[in-house]
Amino acid sequence: MEIRLQPIGVVRVDASDEEVKKALHGVEGVIEVFPEYEAGLNGIEGFSHIIVIAYLHKVTDEQRSVLRVRHRRLERLGVDLTGIPEVGVFCTDSPHRPNPIALSIVELVERKGRFLRVRGLDLFDGTPVLDIKGYDRTRCIREIRVPWWLEELEKRVGRVLGEPSFL
Repeated sequence: MEIRLQPIGVVRVDASDEEVKKALHGVEGVIEVFPEYEAGLNGIEGFSHIIVIAYLHKVTDEQRSVLRVRHRRLERLGVDLTGIPEVGVFCTDSPHRPNPIALSIVELVERKGRFLRVRGLDLFDGTPVLDIKGYDRTRCIREIRVPWWLEELEKRVGRVLGEPSFL
């Protein structure tokens, strides 16, 4: 089976890749939707948040073979990972995965024609956008369960950042 996807737009941010990586709550930027898809944005300005599906174009073939990961980004922030297990990539938001597809929920600040100014982006400048969806109440899950190691990680991140929870 062959799957073919065509970008509908591209991410535009002024931040470097390293700045995006280090921004725990994302950066501001613009989703530029290609002219032929602009009509698909009609009505989107009424949403406070949107879901952006993107292709992580900078992931290498070697990184696509990664199936187990550690939370290295948090370690770089000074979070102690002692006792936190290596886990399967499908338990994380690591970009290193067999199909490097991102799902980001961002705040929609403003629409100007085919340009969406957003806040909370965790995508690099030039990242191809595959799809956009409005974020609505039907997507809000109130009661969730997470593994013990994620709860512990949240507590440790909160202590480092001085926040009760970063998630």
